[in-house]
Order: sequence, then structure tokens, then C-alpha cells
Amino acid sequence: MRRLLTPKWLAWHAFALAAAVVMVRLGLWQWHRSEHTHSAQNLGYALQWPAFAIFAVVVWFRVCRDAVRPPADAPPKARKTRAPEPAAAVVPVTDEEDPELAAYNRYLARLNEETR
Repeated sequence: MRRLLTPKWLAWHAFALAAAVVMVRLGLWQWHRSEHTHSAQNLGYALQWPAFAIFAVVVWFRVCRDAVRPPADAPPKARKTRAPEPAAAVVPVTDEEDPELAAYNRYLARLNEETR
């Protein structure tokens, strides 16, 4: 939780709060305009602005939650190693190992040759 109290995060909290307040105020302004002008367009905007404010608050909450507790499906952080290892060479699959996969790989190779 202390991470959310750094100056950078406090600035983002203030921005999110200000954006939500501005959106609600814009909704109220559109509501009052729709009462005076009897415009369906202004009434539509009056209903959209609070929805945008709710969306901004939900996104802000989820970003804060993910900063404190990363999502469960996030990959674990890799440890620093001496040097990156080169990528392993692609080993073709043989019919003895997996005949279906080997046939599929031959099919893909044939398609690749046909497109050239």
C-alpha cells in the first residue's frame, strides 16, 4: 500500500479524482441544458457523462489494485542471469514421435513453398 502513496501515484490519484468530478459536473451541465432546450441530444450527453465518470473510477481502482497485487495470470519476474542464452534450434518432429504433428508441419511447409 505504501507504493500508492508515492508522489507519482498521488498525482495520478488527484488526476483520476479530478477527471471523475469534471465528468459528473459536465453531466449536470448537460442535464440543465436539456431542461432548458428540451433537446434529446443534451439529455443523452447528460446520461453519458456519469457513465464515463464511473468507468474512470473503475479503471483507477483496478490499476491501483494491480499495482498492489499483480494479477494471478501475470508471469513471474525473471531473475537476472549472467547473459541471455541463445534460442534453441527448431528440431523437426518425426513420424515416430508424433505422426499427426509431423503431417501438419509438412502441410505448413508445403503451403509456405507454394506462396513463394
